Formats: sequence, C-alpha cells, structure tokens
Amino acid sequence: MFDVSKMLSIGQNAMKSRVVQRSDTAAAYSGSLQQFLATPILIDMGVRASMDVIDQCLPPDMMSVGRYINFEHTVATSIGMTVTVKATIISMTEKEVEFRLEAWDEQGDIAHGIHRRCIVHRDDMEKRVSERRSKAEQRAEKRAGERVQ
Repeated sequence: MFDVSKMLSIGQNAMKSRVVQRSDTAAAYSGSLQQFLATPILIDMGVRASMDVIDQCLPPDMMSVGRYINFEHTVATSIGMTVTVKATIISMTEKEVEFRLEAWDEQGDIAHGIHRRCIVHRDDMEKRVSERRSKAEQRAEKRAGERVQ
C-alpha cells in the first residue's frame, strides 16, 4: 500500500505567483468588481500549489484529488498587483494531506485557508467516475422516455 506520509514532510510547501490581469478579476460575477482579483482565482492558485507539493511524489498509477477547502479572502487586490499563494503541509495520514493556504500581495496578507487532498488509485477513480456517468445517462434516458409517453 502506498503511504504518502513516507514521501512528504510537515512544512513542505510550494508557491504560485501571478500579476493580476483583467481576466483574473471578479467582473464575471459583477460589473462593479472588474478591478478586483476574484476569490476563485486565489483558490485555484492554492489548489495548484498543493498539487505541486504532492503530485511530484506520486507514482503514475496514483493521483491526488481535492477533498475539502475552507478559504477566507479578506482584502481586495487590484489589477497590476502581484499575488502569491503558498500551500504548506500541516498534517497528513497515509492517504490524506492537509495544507495551510496563505495569500499575499505587495501590501500584505489577503487570504488564508485550509485545503485537504486525498491520494487515490487513478484506475479506481476513473472507474467510479465512469460508473456515475453511466448511471446519470441511464436516469436521463429514463426521464426522456417518460416525457415522450
């Protein structure tokens, strides 16, 4: 059995940085927010940084999947500023890794949170997703047939 805690250590981390562009803003959610970094962008950066820590240690038949996120975006960041998100391992078991997420820009802290990722067998995950998709398709076909009658 694969034990991720033998490959990683508490305190291990990775960071993602980017200059905020118009495409990173919350304009898609509200026209009044077109100058400000969208929270989903920060969350995406944290997830990607977490994956950078874990995925390099996994054999090809394993993958990490997000299981939980709790994130608080406390201060706005505007277009042109550089934002950085750091994901640091704070705890782990043989199949789950928990990260502290911290985000900042040139002016200081802007967000923080917790993210957990589970380690799964790639084939098992793909099989479960395929089974769920087949069941959903069967339900949709059944509903479509009921509407025709």
